[in-house]
Amino acid sequence: MKFIGITLVILSPLLIYDKFINKVSPETQLIVVIPLLIVSVGTVIYWMNKNGEIGWNKKVENEIKNGKAQVLKIHTDKVFKRKQTYDLGSGFYIKISDNQTLFLQGQYFDELQYGRKFPNTDFEIVLTKLTFNELIDVKSFGKYLKPEKKLKAFTKEQFDKNEVHRDGDLLEIPIEQIK
Repeated sequence: MKFIGITLVILSPLLIYDKFINKVSPETQLIVVIPLLIVSVGTVIYWMNKNGEIGWNKKVENEIKNGKAQVLKIHTDKVFKRKQTYDLGSGFYIKISDNQTLFLQGQYFDELQYGRKFPNTDFEIVLTKLTFNELIDVKSFGKYLKPEKKLKAFTKEQFDKNEVHRDGDLLEIPIEQIK
């Protein structure tokens, strides 16, 4: 959409000239349009890069620097895995303390899991505060931690009754009580 908008703005003087002042030959139009399209592409790339839409790490840095992100450092020794429900990705229950368990779920964990980088004994997650705690980044510092228990996927009935845990939920129960 940005490309189309910028292209129309840049082309509008040429279109106005062609319509109201003097007809422009197709050869001249081609010679003028190609550089204008290059300028449009360059402008869109510059604009998206400046806004952090290009380059994931830049977005992370900006969110943290501007106080728009939350960094959670987690050290754990116990993890349970919840099988994938529908297309939501694998879920993990992570022991935070004796009475607190963090639930993380998403497709972004699948690649980390298969690369044996997650779950991990020592990691941090970066969440944005602006867009509903969207996960921005996961960094693993410790060792791969094999889940001690594999739990069944949530059922349709559990979803209908809203008896499911959501990505980022901090549960006030010991990990051992989760079924």
